[in-house]
Amino acid sequence: MTLRMQIIALTTGITAVVLVIFAVPLALVMRQTVTDRSVSELQSITQGVADYLSTNGRTDAQSKAYVDRVNTRSESVIFVLLPDGTSIGQQLPDSVPPPGIKPPGDGDSDRDDRDLGKVSDARVQRIGDGWVVTIASSSASGRALVRGYESDDEANAQVYSRWALIGGGAVVLVLVAAGGAELLSRRLIRPLVATAATAGALARGDLDARAPLAGAPEVSEVASALNILADRIEQLLASERETVADFSHRLRTPLTAIRLDAEALGDSDRSQDLIRHVAILDTTLTALIRHARTPERERGDRRCDAHAVVEDRFDFWSPLAEDQGRSFTLDSSGDRAWWVGCREDDLAAAIDALLENAIAHTPEGTTVQVQLRSLDDGVMIAVLDHGSGIPAGAGMRGRSDRGSTGLGLDIARSCAESTGGHLQVERADGITTVRLVLQAPHSEC
Repeated sequence: MTLRMQIIALTTGITAVVLVIFAVPLALVMRQTVTDRSVSELQSITQGVADYLSTNGRTDAQSKAYVDRVNTRSESVIFVLLPDGTSIGQQLPDSVPPPGIKPPGDGDSDRDDRDLGKVSDARVQRIGDGWVVTIASSSASGRALVRGYESDDEANAQVYSRWALIGGGAVVLVLVAAGGAELLSRRLIRPLVATAATAGALARGDLDARAPLAGAPEVSEVASALNILADRIEQLLASERETVADFSHRLRTPLTAIRLDAEALGDSDRSQDLIRHVAILDTTLTALIRHARTPERERGDRRCDAHAVVEDRFDFWSPLAEDQGRSFTLDSSGDRAWWVGCREDDLAAAIDALLENAIAHTPEGTTVQVQLRSLDDGVMIAVLDHGSGIPAGAGMRGRSDRGSTGLGLDIARSCAESTGGHLQVERADGITTVRLVLQAPHSEC
């Protein structure tokens, strides 16, 4: 789970827990309040009917009409047992038991001087799924019994509607909390994502990339430290480029002296070979100085046509191979572009290193062959020679045969690995094969 989802889940979870802690007791209190109010209203209605029946001078027809009106206007059920044994109002459910109440007495009734009879105190009972209120009412006609009943359906409907309001409010609060967490996580995560993207860009060689100084102070501090590191890396690389270029430039003086000495030897085959070798070295040195002084961001896209580069470097080394009496061949199929994920100058340097190793470390007249093959996800370049082979560990910098530094194979390996490929060295049947496997460029290239 991402950090963003964790923040949202934590916030909504805590909000939900708090709502449950407060909403459950509130719901229980609300249910009790609605029940108490419902019973109180039932008791008040029943009390009003009992007071009406305690008056003198009314007829049974009037009493019936009054009770019917009360039943019509109320959700409650009012039942009256008149003194002569007849009943008016609505019948009570079968689950309601007999009243079991005594006739009103002096000790538990109120007397009114305005021609009102005695009314007993209300008796409230919980019956099954409802409430029953029983009141005895006395008048000049005799004793009447008033009973009011109300089921839990109406109270439950009110309770459920209020619970729905509470639940809806809780859902809204959870959504608001989730929305707030979303906004907060974006504000926190976006600078982190941007900082990570900057680190990735720096790793890919984009030294101009800088992280935005935004978000929380801690995130801004990390971004600032990364930017300082990027500046320092750029300074170190610039210093290294200048150092390499300076050293390479210093080699021009002795190189010029060697060329002059070679030209002074006269017009001979050996002097011409020496002059040609010096020219190759001078060209390589010029390319090295130019490459060293060119910043990474100005070196072009990280892709090139391997077919064109191999042909160019093969043509460059062919005159030297011909002078040494070598069988120097290029084996490639087709003339279409084969793209690989490295720069042209880097690939050219890698191929030069492999060809220079094959030519310099084998006797004159030794066969050297260059192969170019297309792979499903890249290109394979192989240099084959019939020399004595490469000692174990020659591919490591500082270790090679004939006292060289081993930089040639290291340059080729670095070029291959920069594309996601690899360098492979093997010897079989007296043939040494160095394979350079290069991956195709990514889509963004």
